[in-house]
Amino acid sequence: MNRNTPARRRPGRRAAITAGLVLALGLGAVAQASAAEPRSVGGKFGTSASATALSGSGDPLSGRRMLRVLKSTLPKGGKISDQQSQDGYAAVVWDDGRGKSMIGVNAQYDKGDLHMGCEGQYIECQALTLADGTLVKRAKRASEKGGSTVVWLVDTLHPDGSRVVVQEVNSFIEGGPVTRPEPPLTLDRLQTIALDSRWVG
Repeated sequence: MNRNTPARRRPGRRAAITAGLVLALGLGAVAQASAAEPRSVGGKFGTSASATALSGSGDPLSGRRMLRVLKSTLPKGGKISDQQSQDGYAAVVWDDGRGKSMIGVNAQYDKGDLHMGCEGQYIECQALTLADGTLVKRAKRASEKGGSTVVWLVDTLHPDGSRVVVQEVNSFIEGGPVTRPEPPLTLDRLQTIALDSRWVG
């Protein structure tokens, strides 16, 4: 057995990362349960029905692809100490040298009826519409899981109903111990990641 394989070295933390991401994105109890107990099928994690994105061919985006795209969008020079993916979402624990942060992305489809306003308890929130009709919510909020962590996120909803949410916390898991004063990426950077065409292409 390879001791350096994160899945075998820290299975509890990997499950916690995924469950924390799903909770933060408000995907519901079914997806939370699926994330907390990932099913291994041929070396891949099983599909969470509540966290599904469609590619151009109409097939769900695989967790492997989600993870590959997420990693490619992060600034150069950072280190990834943990990662988790499943069809429709991916999360990594990333450190730019100033402390660990969980950064995750969730991609879904057929969400055209989703409300994208700023109602709720936010430290900061901005809702806007891009020229192509894409709705964007940029927000900062306190962790809903308690503690001192904060969540920064960009939520995007395209006219065709595809939705991509990118979020980060100033810890390796939402509600965990604070590892840095703020999350590492700006909202502008999160928006650029969320609008990457590879999530739905």
